[in-house]
Amino acid sequence: MEETKKVKLSERTSDRLYEMIVDEGRYRPGSKLPNENELSAILQVSRTTLREAISFLVAQGVLEIRRGKGTFVVDHLPSDVLDLTSLAGVRSRVRAKDLFEMRLIFEPATVALACQRATDEELQQIARKGERVEQVAAEGGDWPLADQEFHWAIIKASHNEYMRRLYPIINDAVNEILQISKNRLRMQETALADNRTILEFLSRRDEAGARHAMSVHMRHLIYILQE
Repeated sequence: MEETKKVKLSERTSDRLYEMIVDEGRYRPGSKLPNENELSAILQVSRTTLREAISFLVAQGVLEIRRGKGTFVVDHLPSDVLDLTSLAGVRSRVRAKDLFEMRLIFEPATVALACQRATDEELQQIARKGERVEQVAAEGGDWPLADQEFHWAIIKASHNEYMRRLYPIINDAVNEILQISKNRLRMQETALADNRTILEFLSRRDEAGARHAMSVHMRHLIYILQE
């Protein structure tokens, strides 16, 4: 049991460090990471866990260890880290229905994986993101952005690296569609109701139920977009 917890923590640590490098740009290509003591304090993990996380990112070609100098972000990140942005070029051409059909293919499977793999802490985080969508919608704020953060939390909890890398690009396209949709209010009402159902199954780690709820959610959105 202890070994399982240790593996999960090192995976979460590598995921967080990856986000700091690639998504947030905190450590740029070619830059040196803070020393082991400082970085383990930033990430709030032991040095052993940090080493395991770094080893994973070294194997992925994101980091490199220079003997006697420290750990550095590679000068040129691997193409599978960066080149997915080439998909962004099709955003203006892709039909909304096609985009949500793509989500229909992989998000039900992703939420099922989250039922299997999410830590209790991650499930709590997903629930908080769901509550945030409700709050932002009630205040008349940017609920599509809050809703994307809800789905992003589910993606991360699936612990599938390629889904995690693909989703932000899909999100950009989804946001463009939601900003111009004439049925934003209808989509908001649907998203809030469907999110509650998804959360209910997720909280019980009911894979079949969560998969079905996410599938229904995507089909609801496709139907509204076609109206």
